[in-house]
Amino acid sequence: MVLVLLSFIAAALLLGLPIFIALALGSFFGVGVLTSTPPVVIAQRLFAGIDNFTLMAIPYFVLAAELMRAAGIADRLINLAKVLVGWLPGGLAAAGVVACVFFGAISGSSPATLAAVGSIMIVALVRAGYSENFSIGLMTTAGSLGIIIPPSITLIVYGAVTGTSIGQLFAAGFLPGFMIAGMLIVYCVIMGWWNGIPLDPRPSFREIGIAFRHAGPGLGLPVLLLGGIYSGAFTPTESAAVAVAYGLIVGVFVYRTIDMPSLVRILRDSGLVSATLLLIVAGASALSWLLASQGLIAKIATHILTLSDEPWIILLLFNIVLIISGLFLDAVSAVIILAPLMVKVTSAIGIDPVHFGIITLVNVELGMMTPPVGLNLFVACAITRKPLHRVAIAIIPSALIVLLGLIMVTYLPWISMALPNALYK
Repeated sequence: MVLVLLSFIAAALLLGLPIFIALALGSFFGVGVLTSTPPVVIAQRLFAGIDNFTLMAIPYFVLAAELMRAAGIADRLINLAKVLVGWLPGGLAAAGVVACVFFGAISGSSPATLAAVGSIMIVALVRAGYSENFSIGLMTTAGSLGIIIPPSITLIVYGAVTGTSIGQLFAAGFLPGFMIAGMLIVYCVIMGWWNGIPLDPRPSFREIGIAFRHAGPGLGLPVLLLGGIYSGAFTPTESAAVAVAYGLIVGVFVYRTIDMPSLVRILRDSGLVSATLLLIVAGASALSWLLASQGLIAKIATHILTLSDEPWIILLLFNIVLIISGLFLDAVSAVIILAPLMVKVTSAIGIDPVHFGIITLVNVELGMMTPPVGLNLFVACAITRKPLHRVAIAIIPSALIVLLGLIMVTYLPWISMALPNALYK
């Protein structure tokens, strides 16, 4: 039944149907042809999939990201990153990575991070003497850090479908995100030194202070959110509403770059993005329910455990499955469909769901950079006006760095668990 369903969905995707339609049609097909359950149940499950208080955070974080982008925070974050690391060999490229870390901590979205920072930095890197392939590949990869570094929309979805603490997941995302960012910065330094890119002068303390003052209101958002969550002032879902209020205040009253016409446009654009994400959540949730209701998830989990009960083998197998799924599914769909099954197996062999959540996120980060449905590839194509195959080739070196980071996160659990253990245990 699983193979039939996956074949039907794959055929729908190959025909060019939107992901939500492919998932919903696959669910109706599975119920109507392969079971005796009334098809109307799928319509009910589509609604039930998004009838979740935790998922209310998604439209709020999307709106907060749009507000901060419209406020012009990306330029200020890039200037701050330049004064912090721009004087290193490959400093401008490293500054692009640091700016993606900053913006990812504000937006919680990988495509938003790439669109905001990449649209500025790719052109700047090429003008500074970096190759076009290096510039496109680096910024497409660095933009994907937005999916790992808290607050992350995909981490919220993982927590909702697996019952894992979102606060612990946010804490667990910091060190892996910073580690992969650090590996990309080392890559930038090596490439800058190898290609003889001229060094920028060291900034003065005054220049650093000015850059922090200009970027400070934007950087205050992740501090406010995470401080509020870990102090118990508000829940992760409530923090999303706080982010919207903060972004509105910064854009309207501090930076004064958002007026009424732009606010209407921001609300329209964020509404479209939120609706798209929640439709995908609904379709994936219906398919996940179908697999669970027919006992298929339990049967598959039992079968996997009969193959091996060695944690390192199970994790290797799941990494391969997640990477392959990233070729055909977007991040949210992959998490909703696969995470409940995989967490059932990994919990049985003693792997913490928080640790496995970060493993899943790094995998779907790779998926966002791989054709044919890697969302960040399409964003990079749009901002560079390059064909898909050109962008896909450009990201190979930096994607291999992320793959190395995935191996480290998978088999060195303390990277993910150090902060959650310190804060919650």
